Amino acid sequence: MDISVVMPVLNEAQLVARTLADTRAVIGDAELIVVDGGSGDGTPELARPYAPVVSAPVPRGPRAPAG
Repeated sequence: MDISVVMPVLNEAQLVARTLADTRAVIGDAELIVVDGGSGDGTPELARPYAPVVSAPVPRGPRAPAG
């Protein structure tokens, strides 16, 4: 069975490296992908050593998080 873990992130610089390292320890060789929603704090750069990072468009509209 193939498993992929997709982790959405937004401005998680303080937690992303540890979270990804812990996740990798649990999932082993399963695919791990980080989807960044427009972070401005360096989150993508900190995540790249652990997983590929995909940039998603910044959310717009009434259902977008307020920040």
